[in-house]
Amino acid sequence: MITGEQVKTAMIEKNITHVKHHECGLCSHMVYYSREGDQLFFHPHCGCVSYYNPPEPCEWEEAADWINTQSNDEVRSMLAARFGLDNVLR
Repeated sequence: MITGEQVKTAMIEKNITHVKHHECGLCSHMVYYSREGDQLFFHPHCGCVSYYNPPEPCEWEEAADWINTQSNDEVRSMLAARFGLDNVLR
């Protein structure tokens, strides 16, 4: 199991500032995680809404949980790699 601390450390060490989450099924805009210093944010805003949702602060464990809850090993490894955890699950 990947921990939030592992996600945080990898992103900081590899200077990763953005991690794609998914494209909106209607407008294809990417929603994503971003790192600012040692804080993690989720950007939920897409082009489908006329109002702006500011980035939401989130815990590092949220990103780790997203990786850990994937039932497909290939998807889990791909998500881990996005956060800089290239060889953790192998």
